[in-house]
Amino acid sequence: IDQFFDEFYRPGLLNEVYRTRGHISQDATLLERLKESPPPAVALIIPDGLDTVKTGTLSISARITNNGGGINEVRLSNNGKGLTVDNEDVRNVTREGRSITKMMDIPLVPGENIITISAYSNGRIESLPDTFKVYYTGPERIIDCYLVSVGINEYRNPALDLNYAKADAKAFSKIIDEKGKRLFKKIELVELYDNQATRENILEALDRLAEIVRPEDVFLFYYAGHGSMMENKFFFIPTESVSLYQVDRLNEESLYAGLVQEKFKNIRALKQIVIMDACQSGGSTEILAQRGAMEEKALAQLSRSSGVHVLAAAGSEQFATELENLGHGLFTFVILDALNGGADGAPKDGNVTIYELKAYLNDQVPELSKKYKGSTQWPYTFSIGHDFPVVRFE
Repeated sequence: IDQFFDEFYRPGLLNEVYRTRGHISQDATLLERLKESPPPAVALIIPDGLDTVKTGTLSISARITNNGGGINEVRLSNNGKGLTVDNEDVRNVTREGRSITKMMDIPLVPGENIITISAYSNGRIESLPDTFKVYYTGPERIIDCYLVSVGINEYRNPALDLNYAKADAKAFSKIIDEKGKRLFKKIELVELYDNQATRENILEALDRLAEIVRPEDVFLFYYAGHGSMMENKFFFIPTESVSLYQVDRLNEESLYAGLVQEKFKNIRALKQIVIMDACQSGGSTEILAQRGAMEEKALAQLSRSSGVHVLAAAGSEQFATELENLGHGLFTFVILDALNGGADGAPKDGNVTIYELKAYLNDQVPELSKKYKGSTQWPYTFSIGHDFPVVRFE
């Protein structure tokens, strides 16, 4: 089923079936898509006895074969985290039956490393993956934490101004800085608020961290502000943006999620979390529902292709809820409560892990939104990779 994720994953499909009484649009069946664009074949070339290594970088090769649908992209991951791959050479393999052998250097972390490779046809049908496990015997390393925290109350267009985005981002930075000290040797905060939260500054921060973050480190990206879903693309809206719905302005002024996704891949940390408390307003209920489903798919693709954990407030369909009596957006209010110990589940060990945080959000956000707003807000949570602690509070 994973092979057809990009093409056929459709959040909100059941609602659409009910709304149209079963008359939903469908461009092609699975078999038709397979016939039109069969996926490549992928095979790792592993020397005998390569199950344990003593160096922190593993050089391996893979053979990718064009089965008639072309080769659009090779995806490589370690422990679920997407790694950067240069795809220019594989796209030149245009004849059916031709293969290319691709060499790759993979950064390792002490302990078990699960290497996975797959490839996409030009029709975005994914191959069956090939997986290899290798154990790196290097010493356990001191782990550092890097956080890029973005919060935007004030926009160039005052009509977009928000009330609590800056406070949300500051509070999240503070709790990571305070509660993370028992887990991490060093915590580096990159805080971009209001007029500092420009497109250029956000990209520069991500590029700088790509130079210094190590595979064993933890990377967090927190964003509170506007988001926009247009033409099946999700955009982060930095402070200089003036419109949520003009595609030409979005392409020029905002941050396309696909670009941000590539930046996350360039950051070598295998443990990454993206937290988004983004909202979007305006439009009819039906249009918002359609945008909400597309937004959910975009966030799922961000998680799946980058190999990061994505936790996001409801966006265009349900609206991220700002509540005056809480002093925060509801989503971030629940996150802060979780990281203060609320999400430490059985067994209670003083740690809050990413999967405990995810479970707490899925439980508490709908309940509290019903209590404070009279309607249920559901978060988007997508996880790829291993569980790990985010804070330790005792």
